[in-house]
Amino acid sequence: MPGCLGMTEMTVLPPDEYTMWLERARTGKNIEELDKFYSVLIQRVKRIDPITIAETTDGEYRGGDGVPCVVIPFLHSWFVLELLPYRIRAGHEVVDTLPMKVLALQHLIAAAENQGTAVRVMGEWIDCRSLRHGAVMGAHFSKTTSELLNRYFSLARDQRISRALQWGGKPVDLGDEAFLFKFFPRLPVALIHWQKDPEFDSYSKILYDVSASNYMPTHGLAALTEFLIHRLAEG
Repeated sequence: MPGCLGMTEMTVLPPDEYTMWLERARTGKNIEELDKFYSVLIQRVKRIDPITIAETTDGEYRGGDGVPCVVIPFLHSWFVLELLPYRIRAGHEVVDTLPMKVLALQHLIAAAENQGTAVRVMGEWIDCRSLRHGAVMGAHFSKTTSELLNRYFSLARDQRISRALQWGGKPVDLGDEAFLFKFFPRLPVALIHWQKDPEFDSYSKILYDVSASNYMPTHGLAALTEFLIHRLAEG
């Protein structure tokens, strides 16, 4: 079936893009460029009203006592954008990294600017090729991600559910089995699996809300998707 992720033999797979970013940060390779990009994004975020950030991300603005901030849910965790001084941090160590902070800032900016055609999450699912610049993303997902997604759906059912819940996912009524995750409240992703039948082999798909391009650049969405699927498959 065109556009679907077919079952393939399990092999030792290369790391996802996010893991490679972490390795570069650990070794200091290209870290200056990522630091510069983080600083540029912080400056852009400073120009956006914090209330607008909270409203366009379904986050929560917290003033009152202490440092004013905006809290934005992320999968099983959250990000906190502190306003005095401006910086962003995550609620769990596994995502409190410079690459993930960059992705979170990209989301805040994209949500506030909302350049796309669908302003809100529409509940209409599309595959990556229908996103802005989605053809490039589809090629990026061609092999490694499909193998990992199939590896995840080949786990025992209890194990699949346990790992999904660990990352904030929940079962949904799509295909033969599916899980819905929210990278951020307005950036959902559905991982769907169909079992083998007399006509087709088993296959899996990654679907996004039609509004996804409004809330994350395509390359960032690819990095987030790879991050999630790697963690689900590898445990």
